[in-house]
Amino acid sequence: MKAKTIKSVLFGIITVLTTAVTTAQGGSENPFMDRDYWASQPSLADIDAKIAEGYSITEANRGGFDPTTFAIFGGNPVATINHLIEKGNDVNKRTHDSRTYIFWAASRGDLEVMQYLVEKGAKTDLKDSHGYSLTQFTAATGQTDPKIYDFLIKNGADLKNEKDHDGRNVLLVAAPRVKDLDLIDYFVSKGLNLNTTDGHGNGIFNIAAQGGNIDVLKALADRGVSTEKNPKTNENAILFASRGGRGSSNGLEVFEYLEGLGLDANITSTDGTTPLHNISRSSDHLAIYDYFIGKGVDPNAADKDGNTPLLNAATRNKLEVVKYLAEKTKNINHTNKEGHSALALALQNNSGEVVNYLISQGAKTDVLDKDGNNLAYYLFATRGNPRDFDEKVAALRKKGFDFKQTQPDKSTVWHLAVAKNDLGLLKSVSAFGADINAKDSQGNTVLHYAAMKSNNADMLKYLIANGADTKSMTEFGETPYDLAVENELLKQNNVNLDFLN
Repeated sequence: MKAKTIKSVLFGIITVLTTAVTTAQGGSENPFMDRDYWASQPSLADIDAKIAEGYSITEANRGGFDPTTFAIFGGNPVATINHLIEKGNDVNKRTHDSRTYIFWAASRGDLEVMQYLVEKGAKTDLKDSHGYSLTQFTAATGQTDPKIYDFLIKNGADLKNEKDHDGRNVLLVAAPRVKDLDLIDYFVSKGLNLNTTDGHGNGIFNIAAQGGNIDVLKALADRGVSTEKNPKTNENAILFASRGGRGSSNGLEVFEYLEGLGLDANITSTDGTTPLHNISRSSDHLAIYDYFIGKGVDPNAADKDGNTPLLNAATRNKLEVVKYLAEKTKNINHTNKEGHSALALALQNNSGEVVNYLISQGAKTDVLDKDGNNLAYYLFATRGNPRDFDEKVAALRKKGFDFKQTQPDKSTVWHLAVAKNDLGLLKSVSAFGADINAKDSQGNTVLHYAAMKSNNADMLKYLIANGADTKSMTEFGETPYDLAVENELLKQNNVNLDFLN
């Protein structure tokens, strides 16, 4: 009963780990989770042989992708997809971003697999976690083949009424991604209005500008669509173009073209966003920064959340961009409404060289966020293992940062590190001098969490060798042994737990 109580407290942690660890009886990595395996388009016999070895064909990784999604990405034939469905993968199984298999098949333009899935009962009226309908997601991935959309319409797609979280229909979703107006004309032929707007009042020209295709923008302007700014949000096409596409940014020629239409480059939306806020997230073209600052855009402006271009750049952009903006920043220790400084954000997601640079420019290491978390929290707060960990630690230590400090929930660096389930990281933390038997606000030590999370004995034995108390009890009266006994991952790998007892 007690084990069930503590498991409910840590359910989220264990769920993430369980879906991330896909092991066979021997503990090796699951080949079904390797995209290269599915790119080779394996035979059904090979798939069955690996299932017989104990590898799971239904597991999902940390991102929610499973073998069937990888098989679809790899262009495997219908016979393979059917085999995977018959092996226990429901045709309407929700995967990454709550998308079912037909979403992924549509994104590849694989009409044959889409037809098969529908025949097997795939629902076509679902939405993913971003609010995209099946048709909208297909457009968002850049699919332009009318046959795909004809099939979706035949199977219930409602182009006029399907809207995403921003109130955009499929025509508007497609606009930033098209290379010409053929698909736009297709949607118009199906009853959509070229002058439609999204839920914020933005029309197709603004939205298409994000893609930065000047030929498309010229063609739209020739059709007579409005190129004016949206009075509701004070956004214009230049502000949209500054967002860029996923993993890409627009060139100077796009902004110069739009300015030539009479649009103001010194634009600030009603939520305080400027073009510099947008480009600072990913663009490393300093000439574009010069362009906007030359037009009067303030590099120190804060948006409604308190974020400045420097804070955005410190999160993920390159050192040269961070330097450029820092040199134009009045207060390098400015924090947003969450209490995040440029240094905190760089520790979380950027490189060691950016961290070192910010500290060299006077970034404080004794800052706390609005919840009272210190910088050690951000060192571990990244997805996956921390980037340039040793370099960042050295930079903080050089400034006298005390890694023995706890967070508001009483967690130590031991607690922060164990969440990454990485023995090497724990070994690095051991040098910080933090109390290995300290309990957080939930009454748990690092050994308690390791007992819940580990899939082998290595991390547990390391902690014990460094002084972790095997008799320490949680607030529910469980010892590390009690928790480890209930750990399904340890059971699966037949780990002998006598060393904990």
